[in-house]
Amino acid sequence: MDIIQITDLHLSKNKKNELYNINTYNSAKTVIEHIAKYEKDHRYLIITGDISEDSTTESYSHLLDLLKPIKSNIYLIPGNHDSYEQIKLCCSRSTVKNDIFFSNDEWVVFMFNTKKENSPNGFLKKNEIGVFEELLSDYPNKNFMVFLHHHPVLIGSESMDEMIIENAQLLIDLIKSHNNIKGVSWGHIHNVFETEINDTKLFSSPSTCFQSKPKSKNFTMDFNAYPGYRIIKLGEKNVIKTNVVRVKI
Repeated sequence: MDIIQITDLHLSKNKKNELYNINTYNSAKTVIEHIAKYEKDHRYLIITGDISEDSTTESYSHLLDLLKPIKSNIYLIPGNHDSYEQIKLCCSRSTVKNDIFFSNDEWVVFMFNTKKENSPNGFLKKNEIGVFEELLSDYPNKNFMVFLHHHPVLIGSESMDEMIIENAQLLIDLIKSHNNIKGVSWGHIHNVFETEINDTKLFSSPSTCFQSKPKSKNFTMDFNAYPGYRIIKLGEKNVIKTNVVRVKI
């Protein structure tokens, strides 16, 4: 199962809008066109939140326009800047999906909505944790890959760690008690972080627009880091192969 992850597009109603001197629409367009040209074998594209900067209907319409070159199955996960209602509307008028999981014979891919209303922090919802636990119980012989927007572990960046998933221990405990949870990937932090818990790989993907310096006390722009995406290959025998691709804009 080949998956491409992109994250933190920060699209706005105005296509000319810039954040930190980067036109977020043009930057996302460049990254998505690169994926369409060079990653034709992937079957899934998962967008892990902060799709929109301003939660407008127009920003999600821009997303659908940008995604036209992509022929794979596309899933959307809300971030703290997103409107979940707008995401559902976006999916209702397109082939893009906001289901919380899909699977094949060997893998279950689960996508948590960690958006907490009126807060930049992340939060795991009780009903989604319940569904996840049921799937773990129903499919003990399948491997699990988890996607979410917010980070579930401390990344060593003081300002970003204030916005960690508040009840992340719920997920960490499940990782420690289920050896078939093989990977967890997120966005939000605008840089690449990788670690492991037991044999579970945990990692983030770079943003399609501006990047931040890892482990900086305050949110600090990294003007030397290009936007990018993450390739995740879920293979046989519990194997996850993953790498980050950067795209010059």
